[in-house]
Amino acid sequence: MKPLGDKIKELRVALEMTQESLAECLGINVKSVQRYEKGRSRPDTYTLARLAVFFEVSSDYLLGISSVKEQLAERKNKVANGGGVNAFYKRYLKCKNEYTLDMEAIYYWIETDESMIGGQTMWAGWTKDKKEIRVLRPVIPDKAIEACTEMFGKPMVLNSEDDARIHLIFGGHAIVRKDICEKYLPWYLEPFIKERDIHYEI
Repeated sequence: MKPLGDKIKELRVALEMTQESLAECLGINVKSVQRYEKGRSRPDTYTLARLAVFFEVSSDYLLGISSVKEQLAERKNKVANGGGVNAFYKRYLKCKNEYTLDMEAIYYWIETDESMIGGQTMWAGWTKDKKEIRVLRPVIPDKAIEACTEMFGKPMVLNSEDDARIHLIFGGHAIVRKDICEKYLPWYLEPFIKERDIHYEI
């Protein structure tokens, strides 16, 4: 589970706000924002409520009581019922619906939720105790989008730093360009020991 400070920072960065501008919007000292994001202190109940209202998330999400999936379902329900859509949710929708694909680039299919990260992988060897080592494998992006949509729902398509930041907030399935993954989501590229099946065949 992500610490509260990390969530505050991700939400702030997704809106392209500085710590100073967030502090001004909330009516608090910028040093307070810095301490929250570094995990050196926690906002009081009143400030936590203001953060939740400002970012249009629940206090439960900020505190780690509800998952990313629950928060996303809450946002979708809000939109379906005529509620407003804030800036970073608009960008999330853009990554799903208004993307472009560079057919000359290499893409990967990744997934993240509150308990794991993974994606479409390939065999890369064995450990000394005969456990399988896997790494991400390249995919044909349009085919991967089609397969993911059919099996799990439409994925995000990540072609920029901002797209990667939005994925960190919302999680789920994404088709990410290799250079973006290397620079902004490098932990997906680390080899891992297969403990459970998170490999999706196209």
